[in-house]
Amino acid sequence: MKTFCTTDGAELAYEESGAGLPTVLLVHGWQADRSVWREVIEALGADVRTVAVDLRGGGASRNASGPYALERFAADLRELVDSLRVGPAIVVGHSMGGTIALRFALDAPELTRGLVLISPVPASGGGYSAKGEAYLRSTAGDAGAARAWLARTFAGTPDAAMLDRVCAAAARADRVASLESFESWAHADFAEATRSIAAPALVVAPQHDVPDVYERKVAALLPNARFVVLPECGHYAILDRPQEIADSIRRFRDVITTP
Repeated sequence: MKTFCTTDGAELAYEESGAGLPTVLLVHGWQADRSVWREVIEALGADVRTVAVDLRGGGASRNASGPYALERFAADLRELVDSLRVGPAIVVGHSMGGTIALRFALDAPELTRGLVLISPVPASGGGYSAKGEAYLRSTAGDAGAARAWLARTFAGTPDAAMLDRVCAAAARADRVASLESFESWAHADFAEATRSIAAPALVVAPQHDVPDVYERKVAALLPNARFVVLPECGHYAILDRPQEIADSIRRFRDVITTP
């Protein structure tokens, strides 16, 4: 693990692996941390350079001060990419991380080589009912509620060890940060702006999630996006099917870098 200090004084953790260009920047989702990418990084292999970061408020960055909002998360990524001199990068985001990747592409187009969005929360927000929002908020800082919620993000009954890992990541997340970031992504409102994102994109929709939402509210707005459905997996496809996710990232990288 390494750390870097942002311009507002926050110390954020990240790790690097592999080699080669373009760099793949991995952005985790809500109440998660960089550990969720472990198997994907291993599957990508040594010839793909990856940078996985703990967003402020999560993982080893849990003590970093706010704001905990999409714009700040995207700015942190920009500073990290600049400091490591690894841009333009392929930004890979899962769930909330996909929304952050879209924000990053708008705010730093010169640093965006491409986007891979896996189960991305649309830039128009989560679209939850009041009851749904209340349920998700109730999981922040509550280990039992978080476990029950996370178990539902897999297709079928999740492997116990895998569920333990994502629950441990949720337990490491700062409750205040989780609640504040929830308001930011659940009520995001920059969908129309994403129509201007010129970078190539791949939107990966797990079959047992809400693939129609990802197609209509994310892929359809991006001018250079390809949409694929990953069969027989749920929202946490990066843990359900890490090899297939890695293969998708690798193929995307090869296509966009082929002269």
